Amino acid sequence: MNEFPGIEAHEPSSEMISRIASRLVAEATGGALPQAVAATSPVTPARAFDGALPPATALPTLPPALPEARAGAFPVASRLPAGTTAGPAADPYVGLKSFVSRIRGLDASPGDRSAGFHGHDPSLEAAAAAIRAAARGIDAGPARYGAFDVEGVRRDFPILHQKINGKPLAWFDNAATTQKPRQVIEAISRYYATDNSNIHRGAHTLAARSTDAYEGARATVQRFLGGASPEEIIFVRGTTEGINLVANACGARFSAGDEIVLSEVEHHANIVPWQMLAERTGGVIRVAPIDDRGEVILEAYAALLGPRTKFVALSHASNSLGTILPVEAMTGMAKAHGARVLVDGAQSVSHFPVDVRRIGCDFYVFSGHKIFGPTGIGAVWASADAQGSMQPWQGGGNMIRDVTFAKTVYADPPAKFEAGTPNIADAIGLAAALDYVTAVGRERIAAQEHLLLEHATARLGAIPGVRLVGTARAKVGVLSFVIPGRDVIEIGRALDREGMAVRAGHHCAQPSLRHFGLEATVRPSLAFYNTIEEIDRLAVAVERIARGRGV
Repeated sequence: MNEFPGIEAHEPSSEMISRIASRLVAEATGGALPQAVAATSPVTPARAFDGALPPATALPTLPPALPEARAGAFPVASRLPAGTTAGPAADPYVGLKSFVSRIRGLDASPGDRSAGFHGHDPSLEAAAAAIRAAARGIDAGPARYGAFDVEGVRRDFPILHQKINGKPLAWFDNAATTQKPRQVIEAISRYYATDNSNIHRGAHTLAARSTDAYEGARATVQRFLGGASPEEIIFVRGTTEGINLVANACGARFSAGDEIVLSEVEHHANIVPWQMLAERTGGVIRVAPIDDRGEVILEAYAALLGPRTKFVALSHASNSLGTILPVEAMTGMAKAHGARVLVDGAQSVSHFPVDVRRIGCDFYVFSGHKIFGPTGIGAVWASADAQGSMQPWQGGGNMIRDVTFAKTVYADPPAKFEAGTPNIADAIGLAAALDYVTAVGRERIAAQEHLLLEHATARLGAIPGVRLVGTARAKVGVLSFVIPGRDVIEIGRALDREGMAVRAGHHCAQPSLRHFGLEATVRPSLAFYNTIEEIDRLAVAVERIARGRGV
């Protein structure tokens, strides 16, 4: 029987969980903190957890009521089919309840009590009541938004209407890059056909039009992310350059012994720049581990935070496992120790709504090509406060106010961080992509992708011999898998012969795969233009391969 009326269809998402967790904690525990717990990172020894989790007020402020019906709009693999290796079955709302328990060290599972944890506390009844109150009336799932016209959407993507090896193309490589709607293609083409000019200092009509379009794109990104001002948006080539910008621009404030906390699910782009910074400054990398579902162990993460924590860098969603991290709560915990926080949004912005001020981070970074925009463009959202701590990374034109041979006076942000001629056309294309996603509706997209993910998880998980890797309770549409005895590259090639494009390899996320004893997986990844029929084709082909008839 459903314990939480009003949200029968879906498990609440990690975003919803992180928004309401601090309020529930206060009600469930009466402000009590857990006893000391020892937690250790598999990569770097963690501090003994002294119980000093931030108080509820240190976490991002919660509204009196949830502003949007987002529960269920986030793709959540809440139920796994027989044949998967995700561990024991859980009740549909264990994610919500266990998060509340983990954040304060309460043990919601009497059979799994670690030393130092309290047993099941009667005050959790208050949490359950608060959960019901917070979620009451939320109508989760696609029914809220009406039927999703996937064929209408697909008509906007010319590349999808072709055959590969005589079979209709099924694009399942969306975590690597997404396809582009005609609105984006036309926006870029129209710019080059009618408005092409360098920006800002030209005293002619085309320069004015080009400048207006470029700065208009900046404002579009700001609105899409929920920022306060267009000046908070810095254009870069993509997520990788954005993280390098932040690491280098903030690096002057690092000293020997300062600590950078990452998670085990990070993409190499959110590992290597911080390693380079640590090597230059004598800093220390600490890593929050994941469990065998692919979820960050929050007790261990909390134990890593302390007075030497200078920076925390987290993926919003994992590109290799699909895990959605509870970045609001993790940001609040880091902020309680005075750390700066960067969130890598490359795998999240195309899948569900993002609000950077609600998250409470200092930096949010993403790539245009991951959200149906062009390659070679991305953005860093940097709060005004965070920008004040940044030094220019690259020098040249556009980022200056005055130059002499004795001294350079830098321009104000964001120009201060955009040296040289920018990628004007692709910034305009990125704005067109964000406008397209907004017009379709981010909640509608998330609800549709939720259905696709659940169907794909059920179909692939039911195939004998297929091992799904990454079974977090809150996921974007990533389905990593292996078939023991089958080479992942050969599986990818076999699927290509059937017209299906998947990624096969380590996905630039080797530490996350090595947690599962793997060097590579096959990774189909979904977008809202994929169809149930395509997923069924994929399942049939994978089953044939697993039976030894397709490779």
